[in-house]
Amino acid sequence: MKLRPRLNPMTGTINAVPLVNVVLLLLFFFLLGSSFVTLPGIVVELPKSPFGISVPLSNLIVSVFLEPEKKDSSSDLTTKRSALFYINDQEVSLEELKKMVPLLASQHPNQMVIIKADKEVPQAYIIELTNLFLAQNFSVLLATQPDGEH
Repeated sequence: MKLRPRLNPMTGTINAVPLVNVVLLLLFFFLLGSSFVTLPGIVVELPKSPFGISVPLSNLIVSVFLEPEKKDSSSDLTTKRSALFYINDQEVSLEELKKMVPLLASQHPNQMVIIKADKEVPQAYIIELTNLFLAQNFSVLLATQPDGEH
């Protein structure tokens, strides 16, 4: 006696529209969820470090870099480069920054400050900035770039 299966195999075409919808929604979700968010402020070339942490973007960002090199055409000597300071996107002098820090501390107590210092900035400027913010009870982080990125 020969038994016949009760279930018939499905025949027909696969409807591709729902499949494409799901794939596009997943692509959209991963693009929005990826970490391509950049920190506000001036673009500086950060020193590299294999160690780092992620921080929220609502922090105060202080950027420091050296002004472009100026050559004297008559003597081929370069002048000493001074540091340029920015709070978020606003350029300030070191004296203005020293006056602003107590005001910022009263407006934003216990806020974190991220110092984005170019890798060519002398360490003395970085230490001075760190001490300035630590004296007003800010938490200070030094921004670095992961080793594999350029």
